[in-house]
Order: sequence, then structure tokens, then C-alpha cells
Amino acid sequence: MSAQFISTPSETLEKLVNRIDEIAVLPHVVYKVLELSATTDTAASELERAIVIDPGFSTRLLTLANSAFYGLPRRVTSIREAVTFLGFKQIRQLAMTVGFFDMFVGKNDRDSLRRRAWWRHSIDTAVCCRYLAQQTRTMAPDEAYTCGLLHYIGKPLLDRFQPGGFDQVDALVATGASARASEQAVFGCDHIIVALAACKKWRLPETLLEGIDYDRPDEETVPIASAIVAVGSGIAHSIVDGPAAAPLPEWALRHLSYTPDQADDLIERATEVLASAQNLTF
Repeated sequence: MSAQFISTPSETLEKLVNRIDEIAVLPHVVYKVLELSATTDTAASELERAIVIDPGFSTRLLTLANSAFYGLPRRVTSIREAVTFLGFKQIRQLAMTVGFFDMFVGKNDRDSLRRRAWWRHSIDTAVCCRYLAQQTRTMAPDEAYTCGLLHYIGKPLLDRFQPGGFDQVDALVATGASARASEQAVFGCDHIIVALAACKKWRLPETLLEGIDYDRPDEETVPIASAIVAVGSGIAHSIVDGPAAAPLPEWALRHLSYTPDQADDLIERATEVLASAQNLTF
């Protein structure tokens, strides 16, 4: 099989980033929620006004807020109630989830199946990351969730930039090549490099960039967000493909003060947590 090569990673990035606003638009409401939820001085009414200006976004946020995953004591019917019950950090998490969902929607059945699998993995990873952050107390759980949610965002961006390219990537992976190497062969760059470039253009916080850069060599010092996403993504893969097919990276476990012997128990406990995430609907 012959892959259609793009000459250099920098060329791919430049072309993709220049077209990012037509390839994938991040809703303005997400920027506003990020800005307002970053400070304790913001009034709940101000956050509510920023969200309700987009009726479609508000409706999907309420649908998600009422899912079993968030366990609210009763059904909420307004953004004000959602803010009151969930708080700013949870609303920020919800806004990011809703805001990025559309980027994973495909134009045809084949695209849709592939991208929805990426989205399911992103949600599962996000939930695992939040759980790991809670257990290790190494970073804010809501930030860990968002890092996991965004770690695959480069895949649908590449897919939109060069339709059909992931058919070639899948064929290369089937021969034994790694996913990142296959992406680089086909696109001239991989999903992590693209995600970092896109999120920098979207001016997302530095902590999120650290989590997106999750596939690292074994180094003595790495950002804790990278380790959490590496383990969270590994757990999500293990649950679908089996622990043998997707062993948790030892370097990341070590940075979270886990040993390889604890991996199976960690996967088992995370599986129980993930059960509630299956109720997340849009």
C-alpha cells in the first residue's frame, strides 16, 4: 500500500493551523466559560448569561448535566440550576465536553464510526484521569478530566484536514507499525503535534497542553498531567482491548507512585468508575 506523504511536519502544521477555523470551530461560549470560571470573583448569573446566549449549547449542556454520571439530587431545567448544583469547575468541564463533541462527528457512516470510537475513548480517558487525580491528589480533578478529553483531538483534526488518510493509517497499523509512526507516514505529523498546535492557537491553558503531550519517552522529570493522561488513556484502551494488548506505561505509573504490579487492580477499580460514564449522552 502506498501512503500519500506530506513533505514535512512543519508544512502540515502550518497548513492545518491556518485552516483551523474552517476545519473545526471552538464555540465562543467555551472561551467565555473558561474565562469566567477561572476566577472566584465571577457571579453565577454572569456565567449563566454567557451560556444561555447559545440555545443549542445550553440544551446539550443541560442534557449532559442530567445524566447519571453527575448524580444530581433532582433534574435541573435551567443553566442557573446547573451552575448552583454543580459549581463553576463542573460547569467548565461540561462546557469543554459539549464544545469539543462536534469535532468528532463524521460526515458519513465510516467517518462517524471511527470518530465516535475516538470520542468514546476520549470520554473514558477523561473519566479515568479525573479518578487518578482524585486518588493521587497530584492535580485538580477537573483539569485532569479536560486533559483526558482533549488528548485525542488531533485525530479528528487530521481526519478533517485530509479525508481518507486514516484508512491508510489503519492499514499501516495492521502491518505492525505504531499509530503515531503511521500518522507521521501518512500526514507528515501525528495527532499529538497537531493537538498541541491547535490548542495553542485556541489559547488553552498550559496545564492542558502538558496533558495532551502524553506519549513521552521514559524521563526523570515530566509534567504530572502527562503521566495522568498516559495512564488514563492506557486504562481506557485496556478495558476495550485487554491489559495484554495495552499495558500501562511504567514511566507514567512511576510518576504517579504506582508500581507495575498495581496495574491490574488500578484497571479493575477504574472500570467500576467508568460504568457511570456510559450514561453520558448528547
